Amino acid sequence: MRILIWNVNSLVPTVRNFVHAHGGLKGFLQEHNTDVACFQETKLLSAEKLTRDIACIDGFESVWAISQEKKGYSGTVNYASTEWSPVNAEVDCLGCGDDDIDREGRIVLTDHGSFVLINVYVPNAGPCPERPRAAYKYKFLEALRTKALSLQDAGRQVLIVGDLNIAATQRDVHDKLDREAMYPKHEKELFDCILMEFTDVWRKLHPDSVNTFTVWDEKTSARAFNEGVRIDYALCSPGLLEHVVSCEILSLPPKWSDHAALVLELKGLKPPPKGHAPCALSSARMKQFNDRSQPSMRMFMRKLPSSAAETDETQGDTKRQKTS
Repeated sequence: MRILIWNVNSLVPTVRNFVHAHGGLKGFLQEHNTDVACFQETKLLSAEKLTRDIACIDGFESVWAISQEKKGYSGTVNYASTEWSPVNAEVDCLGCGDDDIDREGRIVLTDHGSFVLINVYVPNAGPCPERPRAAYKYKFLEALRTKALSLQDAGRQVLIVGDLNIAATQRDVHDKLDREAMYPKHEKELFDCILMEFTDVWRKLHPDSVNTFTVWDEKTSARAFNEGVRIDYALCSPGLLEHVVSCEILSLPPKWSDHAALVLELKGLKPPPKGHAPCALSSARMKQFNDRSQPSMRMFMRKLPSSAAETDETQGDTKRQKTS
């Protein structure tokens, strides 16, 4: 199976690009032989703004986490093919429901039977030296580790994917950047604790690789000179390593997102039972999508001028400050 992992930096303009290049979201997923897609930073305005043709792709179902704190901020989604339809799902599930770390649409967890997939968008702590959201990020990383370990302790195989907003080592940042100055000691220690339990699959397969990054500062010409940082990951529990075939960074058109995508290929995993009922959070169970009068994303995109798309792209986290 193939899992595509990507911070899309606003889904609406990204879907417009899919329409032009691949005929739509389904065409994009098919082009990359995708069984499960995990997107971060979708920046949807609200659950009510979801449309059937973006949530219910033919041959796929989706599970969404949408920010309750700010409109057009953060957000994650998992798309799963019919074969890999999740038997269960949770969203924003690191705290106690009303906890502040459960209000920004940063986690989608889907249970695919032979493994549990955690799609995560770790918060940016903000620019140095102030880093106003450092405490929030620490709390989030601690809760993420606790959640993943609880699943692993229960005998589950766990895969953590997404934008974790921290480089693992100095090899994962350009020579012009200093990892030690980019992240406080406690933040690095928290991430190291996660890496002790869950393997960085791309690094495991590319131990000597340098100058390979997944995000670049859009405010400069950093991408043109490959002055980037690797902060997008697939981390797996030990039992999944034997199923790994490959993990590669996928370079998509630079204007689509400031991030590159990651494609993880696995083998020998048993899909969920065929014909099981969609899980409670699946788009296939959402009543709003049974209303055939609901407007489509294509209708919305026809009304959206390019300037609005650009405004949408600038909302949310200060993601252009990747070195913070």
